[in-house]
Amino acid sequence: MRTRFEVLLVCTANVSRSPMAASLLRHHLADRFGERAATIRVASAGTTALVGEPVDPDVATVLRKVGRPDLTGGESGRQLDAQLVGTADLVLTMTREQRGAVIALVPSAQRRVFTVLELARIARMLGAERRLPASASPGAGWKVLVAAAPAWRGPTAPKDPASDDVDDVHRAKLDVQVKAARRLDEALAAVVAVV
Repeated sequence: MRTRFEVLLVCTANVSRSPMAASLLRHHLADRFGERAATIRVASAGTTALVGEPVDPDVATVLRKVGRPDLTGGESGRQLDAQLVGTADLVLTMTREQRGAVIALVPSAQRRVFTVLELARIARMLGAERRLPASASPGAGWKVLVAAAPAWRGPTAPKDPASDDVDDVHRAKLDVQVKAARRLDEALAAVVAVV
């Protein structure tokens, strides 16, 4: 019986946004749960990954600029596939287009695939209205959130659907990358706060 909860973060090339988001998520999990954070596995992949390429060196610089440690852990670009989606309890994408690509790859995963910003919006609403019960473990908290979240996609949908997207930052100017990192950091902090 599997005791871990697995979160898969997805972007395009898997050398900038998703490794950055994975690092930020690891930070927030460790900050909230300490050693129990080890029960949550965080991985990343890309829809058209630069397979084997190292994480962009700018990611470490950007993480420092937003006051977060670099917890990318020597990752390299990995191609998204059906097995990765199938083993993930939750898939978080950077854009709606990537969310669609994940669902096209594994249609049965639809209820557990969200953009990071979409899930953060839902988590903030559920947390503010105290709609999620307290959980005994980090994994249990994630499971409760993932089970509750699909029903709130429509009621919390933004007027501008594009506001659910985190722009591609690969090879972008540093200030653009920092802006994206701050959005991801705030969103992931909001999600971790309710699990």
